[in-house]
Amino acid sequence: GLEMRKLEGTEECCGFGGTFCVAEEAVSVKMGVDRASDHLEHGAEYITGADMSCLMHIEGILRRQKSKVKVLHIAEILNSSAQ
Repeated sequence: GLEMRKLEGTEECCGFGGTFCVAEEAVSVKMGVDRASDHLEHGAEYITGADMSCLMHIEGILRRQKSKVKVLHIAEILNSSAQ
């Protein structure tokens, strides 16, 4: 029952990798906001992926924006479909 949507800038990073988010905090946040905005503009109700650091970064941004969009690791989706 899931519908996948094509996003813009799929080659762009969320900005959280390694020590980048510490050394370049403002840039990291801007990159994360851009990724979250892309999802919101495409009507996402859920965001999923395989990289926990990216998911946590985007989820933190969405929480600060008081967004109701849910963030799930792909394993959580696969596990729920197996039950």
